[in-house]
Amino acid sequence: MVTFSDADISLVADETVAQARFDDIVGSLESALPEAFALHAVLPEPTEEDAGAGEPPEFIATLSPEGLVQLRGRVAGADRELIDSFARARFSSEGVHMAARAAKDLPENWTYRTLAALDALSYLSHGVAQVTPDDLSITGATGEAGAGNAISGVLSEKLGKGARFSIDVEYVEALDPVASLPTPEECETRIAAVQTEHKITFGPGSTTIDPGGSDIMDEIATILKECGEITLEIGGHTDSQGREVMNQRLSLARAETVLNELRMRRVLTGSITAVGYGESQPIADNDTEEGREANRRIEFNVIVPEEVAARQEALATGDGTSEEQAEADAGDAGEGETAAETGEAADAAPSPDSETQEGTADEQD
Repeated sequence: MVTFSDADISLVADETVAQARFDDIVGSLESALPEAFALHAVLPEPTEEDAGAGEPPEFIATLSPEGLVQLRGRVAGADRELIDSFARARFSSEGVHMAARAAKDLPENWTYRTLAALDALSYLSHGVAQVTPDDLSITGATGEAGAGNAISGVLSEKLGKGARFSIDVEYVEALDPVASLPTPEECETRIAAVQTEHKITFGPGSTTIDPGGSDIMDEIATILKECGEITLEIGGHTDSQGREVMNQRLSLARAETVLNELRMRRVLTGSITAVGYGESQPIADNDTEEGREANRRIEFNVIVPEEVAARQEALATGDGTSEEQAEADAGDAGEGETAAETGEAADAAPSPDSETQEGTADEQD
């Protein structure tokens, strides 16, 4: 039965309503009603024949796989807001639903044990924390290998020696943010598969990715975000038409364009390097248009630790194709010109050594 008197609301439940159900309903009402309203809820004592059906107080916090937290049962009236705030600090503020009823005459240290249970629950990916007068239990799954020991330490510290609690926590590798990551080699294979279907292409002599390349970059960025931070090299390659030094500069500029595209898509690029190989690593015959098309490419290659040191040494000795080296080359060609601009400037005149004009290389590259 529910009665209203101005801002006062009285709720008297049927004596057959279970205590847990009563607590859930009253707790939800207390959270939903504006502060101006006062709720007085009563669950009548069970009849003599049902006297054994009385339920002891309990507090239950449930964490779903989606990160939503529901608080049910009973909490000390004066500490209800404190518990709600603590839960929102430990979990998502928007994901906590307070449905626990403010109650009196709860066991000693009830609030302290409730807060300890919430603290322990925060170590799980999903699970349940339950507090009763005689026990505190934590059950669920986690992607943190040492979560069980950590929870035990937290409860021992907060509840003191001799406190009773139980922990039933399962480690699930699929929930582990590190163990569940694909290997670097798997990431490389997935990116290669994307490029098998859709190739990253550029306009003739340009370092701007063709319009259709945006979707390809989106796919590659998604893969790299799932892979975490891996040591990766973006290699730019050209065909053999044109002068070798210009092809190297153009390949580096294109590799750096791809790297910048990943940055704009919020990919962590601290361990990703752009390198220009020019025409030095053909994968097909440069005497055919099909071969030249295959050689004009962007490759993503995982770098193993021992290779990193070797590549850094090569770059330091001038044998590599780092950005610094490219800038030095550009400086030799003309003060203030970029590598790409220098290449475009070479289109105006044929090489005195009867080499193919750079413009020809650009048109096909």
